[in-house]
Parts: sequence; structure tokens; C-alpha cells
Amino acid sequence: MTTHHGWAGSPALRVAVQLPSSTARAGVVLCPPLGQEGVIAYRTLRLLADRLEARGVASVRYDPSGRGDSADDDDPDAQVRSARAAAALLRRSGVEHVAFVGLASAALVAAAAATDEDALVVWDAPASGRAWLRRQRALAAIAIGPDRVLDRTESLVGIDLGPEELAAIGALTYPPRAATTVAVVRPGGAAPRALASAEVLEVPGTAELLDGTSIDARIPGEAVEAVARRLDRWAPAAGVPTTPPAVAEVLDVDDRVSERVLQLGPHGLFAVETVSSAQDEDAPVVLLHNGGAEHRTGAVDYQVALARTLARDGVRVVRVDRRGTGESSAVRADEDAFLFAQEWVDDQHEVVRALRIPSERLAIVGMCAGAWIAGRAVVENPRLVVEISPNDYRRTPAAPGTYAESAQAVADASRLRRALRGPYNRLVPAVVRDAVARRGALGGVVGHLGPLVEHGTDVVVVAAPEDIERFERYGGRRAVRRWGARVSVVEVPDGDHALFSLAMRRAVVDEVRSRVATTFPTRRALVR
Repeated sequence: MTTHHGWAGSPALRVAVQLPSSTARAGVVLCPPLGQEGVIAYRTLRLLADRLEARGVASVRYDPSGRGDSADDDDPDAQVRSARAAAALLRRSGVEHVAFVGLASAALVAAAAATDEDALVVWDAPASGRAWLRRQRALAAIAIGPDRVLDRTESLVGIDLGPEELAAIGALTYPPRAATTVAVVRPGGAAPRALASAEVLEVPGTAELLDGTSIDARIPGEAVEAVARRLDRWAPAAGVPTTPPAVAEVLDVDDRVSERVLQLGPHGLFAVETVSSAQDEDAPVVLLHNGGAEHRTGAVDYQVALARTLARDGVRVVRVDRRGTGESSAVRADEDAFLFAQEWVDDQHEVVRALRIPSERLAIVGMCAGAWIAGRAVVENPRLVVEISPNDYRRTPAAPGTYAESAQAVADASRLRRALRGPYNRLVPAVVRDAVARRGALGGVVGHLGPLVEHGTDVVVVAAPEDIERFERYGGRRAVRRWGARVSVVEVPDGDHALFSLAMRRAVVDEVRSRVATTFPTRRALVR
């Protein structure tokens, strides 16, 4: 499979365009779902793009402007405008027939962007923008709590929306259509009422993809294949000549900061490098690890703002997709999750080696599973490690796939297992349960941080109360007493583990920026 990465349009979208050889039968715009839905569905849409390319159909995936790795944009209609801009990119490459595919919340965006000449596939579509917002607010009340509005910006699950964008999304509906329209639904489901005349295609697997967390989400290979087959039947039999898309290799974020895509190490890991025009040759380098197998969409796109802010301070920043994450490595429906696995530690080795970063100029910042990887950077010997929301301190890596399997086992626990949880938690003292956990997979803070600190690395833990409590339970206080100022802890009282809270993300950006400035005081900050 051949994917053209870069930026296109104004404000620029970060795009991934797949063109089959020199001709294409049609083109498909794969609209990304909003917030955490987009995080969970990222690899599924990549697999769909591959299946389409194998059938001679081009596709474009993209981050809407103002989201992910795209250019900043505060236009409340950016979602729909970005979908149309992605379609225009396909047409400029020579594609004559275009379909829009929208999964979950993206169904509303796809329906608004498609014209009467375009085909439309809505997959697990909400009834309306208002209905989607109601559900997301209910979920956010549970995941974040009542304090979800900050400076008139409302945090939902993985997305922040100002009043104008909330109004724009709430107003999205399904306009009447004459062209090919397909509603992909769960078994026994129905199309949105406004698309009652659409062809209905029942597929299994959507619940396993969307109804859990990013850890236990499963790519619905059968559903992807069904959607690809339906688009195959829609596309004309003959292809038309195409040319490589006009995508820029460099994004000028502003007149001082720019970004480019890198392919790093033997596995060609996808990464984005952010630099400034006035950067010193010996500028510090910050390597950013995302949490779990999550690309920089949803709440994780705080990394983009962090990278661009650090670059303005004169720091070189690299944010990377490890294997099985985002744009890195081939995607399969049955792919292993490398959560807490040696493969991701090896990816860190390869990235640092490929970038040729001296240890005295290196800082590594990671969230959740990314924090665990940063804590394993003994060979890299960075000056600074910042662990955001750490919750696992194992010294023995997990085998590929086993962490996700255990998460699924908890979510799909048997009746007997659910019955035993209560008595175990009531009858076994907490100190004993904690000791068992430390001897098991979760490990302990001292064993986790010891090799790093003793090699001269300063460690900062930034976490919400739930993760601070676990940090202390697994020996965090003992670690602070042992190493003093070499290990510091910053609690964010109104934060959350997943960084869904805007207050948590702002605290993380401010803390990382401050710690980098303290650790590398000789760098030259840009004049504002």
C-alpha cells in the first residue's frame, strides 16, 4: 500500500492519501469521528483505506483543521469544510466519482459535506447533532465530572468545543438525498429517521469497536470488508488516470514554527517533527509518547499544542506513533496491541538512535503507557523524564496482546468472576491486595524508577488524584524520600487520568514547558 502523507489546503489539513497505482475507479473521503470516537476508530479507518486501495479505489483520511496534526483553526464549521477540502484534494488528483464515509459522529459531517452527486455511507450514525451532543454530555459527566466548562469551552469525551462550534455541531442533520446512500447499522438496527429511504446494511462488530475504551476496542474486520464490498459495487468498473496528490511536505504553523513528517527506524515509524526558524544547533529535544495505541486525535492532540509551544521556546520536538498506533506499521483486523510490551520499548530505542540525540539534550514525555515507556529509557539516559498519568510500574514487559486481552476479560467478566470481586475486596486487607499487585504485573514505583534515577535522570510525575493515590500505594512516597528532588510529584486536583479535562491538559502543558525550561536553561527562547 502506498500512502502520501503531508498537508493540504488552507487552513492546512494533515492528510493521508492512498492512490492505487496510476488509475483509480473512484475516491472515498473517510471522515474522522469526533473526540474519543475518532481515537478508537483510527486504525479501523486505515484498514478500510487499505481494503479500498486493493479494489482500485482511492481514499483520503485527514485531521480536520484545528484538530490533530492540522493547522490551527477556530472556524466553527471547520469539520464540514475540512471534509469538502479533502474531497477536492481527491478530485485534483484525477478522481471523478467521490463517496463520503462517516462512522459514528462523522456520519453527520459526511452527510453535510456530500453533494447530490456524491455517494454517502453512514455507519452507526447518531440521529442528529443534538442527539449526539446529549449522549456525549452524559458520558462526559461521568468521565470528567461537573466542572467541564472552562472559559466558555466545554469538554466532552476527547474534544473541547466552544459555544459557536457546539451550535454548529448541534445543528447538523441529514439533508434529503437522491444519490446512492447506505446506512450501515448494528444487527437489528435502523437508519436515522431522516435517511429512512437509505439502503440498510447490517454488520456485526461495531459494538466491540465503539462501546468500550481504546484499550479493549477491537477492529471489526468483517464490517470493514462489508463496507469495502459495498463501495466496490458502487464504483465504476473502469479507472481513470490519477496523479500524486499536491500535498506539502512542510507545514508552516506560523512565521517561526514549522513541522514535517518523518519515517524513523527500521519499522518506518510515523512521526512529526516541530522546529523553530531561530533554533540553536544544540537545542534540547523532547520526545513525546502518546497514551496507549492512540494517535494524536481526541484528547491526545494536546501533544500538538505542546509541541508547537515548546518549539516557540527554542526546543526541537518529535511526536511519534509506535508500532500498531496511528500511521505506523501495517494494520490488520487481528493485530496485537503492544501495550506495556517490549516492542514499544524497542521503538523508543530506535527513534532516539535514528534522531541521533545526545543524552544530555534529551527529554522524554509520555502519558499512561507512554509514561511507562519513558520510564524504561535507561539506555537513552535522558536528562528529564515526565510521566503523565502513570498507572503501571511493571519491570517485566507484557507479551503482545495480553494487556488488551486482560482488559477485555475484566470488561467481559464471567458471572463467577463478578461474584468473587466483592468478597475479595471486602475480606482481603488493602495492604495485602497492594502487595499482591506489586509482586504481580503492576510492579512498584521504586523498582520502576530506580534504574532511571540512578543513571542521572530527573523524573517528574504529573497526575490526577486517582493516579497519585496509586503512585503512593505502590511505593511512590518511598521513592520521593529516597531520591529527594530527583523525583517530584505534581498533583492536578481537578484533573483526570485520560486528559479529557481541559484543566488537566493545560496543567500538563504548563508543567512540561516549565520543567524543560528548568532542565535546559541555556536554550535560546524565541522573542514573542
